[in-house]
Amino acid sequence: MDLILIWLSGSLLFGFVFKILALPTLIGFILAGYFFSLTGFADYENLLDLPSKIGVELLLFSIGLKVKPTAFLNASFIKVFVINSTLVALIYFLLLNLNVSLEVKILLCLVLTLSSTVIASKSLEDRKEINSFHGRNAILILIFQDILALILLLNTSEAVISLNAAFLFLVPISIPVFKKILKRLQGSEDLELIATIVIGLFLGGFLFEKLNLSGELGALVVGMLFSNYNSASKLGERIWAIREVLLISFFVSLGMKLHVDLNSLKLALILILLLPIKFFVLFFVLIWFKIRAYSAFLISTSLLSYSEFALIVASAWSKANIVDAKVLGMLVLAVCLSFIVSATLNKYAHQIFVRIEKFLTKFEREKHHPDEQPHTCGEAEVMIIGMGRIGSSIFKRLVKKNIKVVGFDADTHIALKQLSLGNRVTFADAEDPGFWSKLRFGKLKTIIIAVPEFRAQNWSTQQARRFGFKGRIIIPSRTKENSFILKESGADEVYDAYEAAGIGVSDMIRQE
Repeated sequence: MDLILIWLSGSLLFGFVFKILALPTLIGFILAGYFFSLTGFADYENLLDLPSKIGVELLLFSIGLKVKPTAFLNASFIKVFVINSTLVALIYFLLLNLNVSLEVKILLCLVLTLSSTVIASKSLEDRKEINSFHGRNAILILIFQDILALILLLNTSEAVISLNAAFLFLVPISIPVFKKILKRLQGSEDLELIATIVIGLFLGGFLFEKLNLSGELGALVVGMLFSNYNSASKLGERIWAIREVLLISFFVSLGMKLHVDLNSLKLALILILLLPIKFFVLFFVLIWFKIRAYSAFLISTSLLSYSEFALIVASAWSKANIVDAKVLGMLVLAVCLSFIVSATLNKYAHQIFVRIEKFLTKFEREKHHPDEQPHTCGEAEVMIIGMGRIGSSIFKRLVKKNIKVVGFDADTHIALKQLSLGNRVTFADAEDPGFWSKLRFGKLKTIIIAVPEFRAQNWSTQQARRFGFKGRIIIPSRTKENSFILKESGADEVYDAYEAAGIGVSDMIRQE
């Protein structure tokens, strides 16, 4: 108990320091784990194995809840994955001068092409970009990478997929039954949440592992199978707090595994210096497939790190005497350092892109992917950015008044749902500089920015003015704290959404 309290207190301290420094707190957690190992407080580190595992599986399960299985119908991104993996592995093979056998060198190069599902998913989730064009396709590539990792693991260890794996076909068949169970529990939110977690961990984690498959991959797959459940999004949000606490143990335990010596540090730094290769190869492959520079940049940044799966594979190789402990130690150090680099760059990805936008857009192809075509407002008088509860409510009232209105949302599921209802709503990311630069305002008189995040509100306001919009900009906000800044950026009116609701209700009572 004392040891756990020390770990929690130390992790809190390191996380707090990095929060103050405006750096990702997960870096602090990794360094906290390393500090514990240096100071002799890393005994019984296996105590963190279970919460770490559950945290990662819950993360991937909740991500799966936001990714539709139809994403796999995107053949172009399967091609992107194959071409990118082949090129990166080949380049690494030519550049890495490791004193290992040819077979091991090939396997290591393949492992190094993998990216961290945990880091990428968490970065996208923190920026609320899982369902954006770049978020969905980054996750898609990561899924295929995890499948590749599984194949490598099975081919280089004693693990064998048994015939019992055929029972996995029962998983999608059983999903409707579990959905019915969850629906019966909808009256009790706590029971529904617990049942969802149990189902995700049992079907995705426990069952897959019993069949010698990846529990992490299983959790992601099962989450995707539940993505069309009517409460999937809400349940994913409620799982957030639980998984965040458990994920801390994952990063702390990773830090405890760090063993730094001069030779391993040298090799690890070489691998870190090779990270730009992963970025640029993927970026230009995406550009070749007609993806715009903005999306290509964010996907490539999301997939910059090396994968924690590399450690699992390398650990299996070490037990099978395929690689020695030094290679394993080098990989652990390289993966941890790549997490630090990747997490930091992902946090400031949008700001970095703005600075180098002019350079990167030079490489774009003339024709773009169908999902990335320029948008036009046409005959619309009002444009709504963000079709959540506030945005969709405003949209409905404007339609009833016969006012021509067009809506945009960065969540493809929301956009498609609105389209199915007959509303003129299109998928678009308002934080994408390219969206504003190519937007045709037409007869637009008013822009309503109904996204909840202040950063997105301020950015959208600045970009609308930057690209020549002369009409009104109205922002329904959850607070008036930032109204001065928003008005300085070009907003005409900033409403406190909660205050407006209170006024509306009180007026109704007065009328009665």
